Amino acid sequence: MKKTVMTILVLMIAAFATGCSEKASEKPAEPVVFKFMEGVTAITAGSMISEKPEMGRDVEYEIISSPDLLASSIIQGEADMAIVPTNLAAQARAKGADYVIAGTATWGNLYIVGTEAMESLDGLKGKTVQTFGKGLTPELVLNMVLAEEGIDPEVDMDLEYMNSAAEVAPLLVSGKTSIGLLPEPALSSALAKNKDLKVLFDINKLWAEANKVEKGYPQSCLVVKKELVEEDPEFVEKFLEEYSKSIEWALENPEELGTISEEHSLGPDSESIVNGIGRMNIGQFSVGESLSEYRAYYKSVMDFDPEFIGGSIPDEEIYYER
Repeated sequence: MKKTVMTILVLMIAAFATGCSEKASEKPAEPVVFKFMEGVTAITAGSMISEKPEMGRDVEYEIISSPDLLASSIIQGEADMAIVPTNLAAQARAKGADYVIAGTATWGNLYIVGTEAMESLDGLKGKTVQTFGKGLTPELVLNMVLAEEGIDPEVDMDLEYMNSAAEVAPLLVSGKTSIGLLPEPALSSALAKNKDLKVLFDINKLWAEANKVEKGYPQSCLVVKKELVEEDPEFVEKFLEEYSKSIEWALENPEELGTISEEHSLGPDSESIVNGIGRMNIGQFSVGESLSEYRAYYKSVMDFDPEFIGGSIPDEEIYYER
C-alpha cells in the first residue's frame, strides 16, 4: 500500500515538474513595432498612444522623423506595422517587403490657397504658385489634377518648389506670395495668421471628380507585415479594431486630441487640430470599403509615373481581407 502511494506521489511530482518546465520555457511574444511619421498620420493613433489599450501583446509606438527613414525601415522589413504613404506600400511590395494594406489612415489633404477667389483651375494660368514635395505625392497629384483640366504646369504656369510646406506657409502668411499649395495642419496655421487667405481648391475633391471615385486618393495607409497576420491573426484584428476606434475618437474629440498631440510630440499643435480636423481627411478606415479608390489611385499613378509605385500596379494580395 505504501509503495503504491509513493508511486502515485512520484508521478504527480514528475507531472507538476514537467508542467512548470514547459511554462518556464514558453517565451513571451515579442513586442510589435508600430512606426509612423509625425504629423496628421501620427494623430490618427493619438488615443492609442495615450491610453495604450490592452491588445494581448506589447506595442512599441515609434515616431519617425523623416520620410527617407520610414521608407528604409519598411523596405528592410523593420516595422511590424506602419502608417506609410500609399505609394510606398506599393514600392515596398515591388522590392520584396511583404506587407499588406489594412486600411486608410488619411485621404488627400492638400489645398491650393490664395488671396483672390478663382472659379476654376484655369485661373492659375500665368500665375506663380509656391509648392513643395518635388518628386513626391504633392507634385504627382497636383500635376495629375492640372493635366485633367488641360493645364501644363511647365508651360501654362510657374510652379516654384520649396523644400517643405514649412517654407511655403510663411511666404503666404507674409504676403510675399499670393498662391500656394499647403497640407493640413500647415493650412490652418496659415489661415489663422493671415485672414486674407482662403482655400481656393481642394485637391482631393478634384482628384475624386477626375477619377470618378467617392473618397479621393488614399494619401497614407496602415500596412501590416504578412508574417504577423499569419502568426497572430487575433492580435492583428484587435489592433485594427483599436486603431479604427482611435480614428473615430480623433474626429469627435479634436480638443483632447490636440492636448495629446502636444504632450506626446506628435507634430500638430492643438489650435491647428481644432481648426483643421475637418480638412485633415481622417477617417473611413476599412480598405475593403475603398478598393475602388486604391485601384483608381494605382492605375492613375501607373499611367503618370510608374516608378512612383515601384514600376507596376500591385497585385490584389496587397489588400488585407478581414
